[in-house]
Amino acid sequence: MNTLTFLFINFIVGFISDIILNDLSRKPTALLFPSKIIQSLNIYFINKSIIQAAIYAGITVVIILIPTILLFNMYFNVFENKILFTGCSFVVGFIADIIIDKMNIFGNTLKPFYKLAGSGLWGGLAIAFSIVISYMIQIYLLPILL
Repeated sequence: MNTLTFLFINFIVGFISDIILNDLSRKPTALLFPSKIIQSLNIYFINKSIIQAAIYAGITVVIILIPTILLFNMYFNVFENKILFTGCSFVVGFIADIIIDKMNIFGNTLKPFYKLAGSGLWGGLAIAFSIVISYMIQIYLLPILL
């Protein structure tokens, strides 16, 4: 597997996931999926275009994955130890989410989300989710397409 391809696929997964969260945070959609945590993201999304917010999400995923891959590759192989890498990435994503919250990187518009959801868990889960989906795409879908 190619690391650049893996990073690109993770960017796309983060991008698309953010668009889905953006839609789910809107009031009409919120009736179908009533989650106060997801609805609290609406304040973050309200003054950004869908594409802008999705690009931020994709870049955030890649920024978290690059040092994780570099550190992990010192001791293991990212593509041979998928479960261990995903677990380590969860921890790095957890820490990164806390840093994003405490340093207020995306501004005050995420404060309602962090107040309801807390920081750490959802950031770690987002990275782990992205990695699992990206592994599946790279292992199962890309060989069919290429």
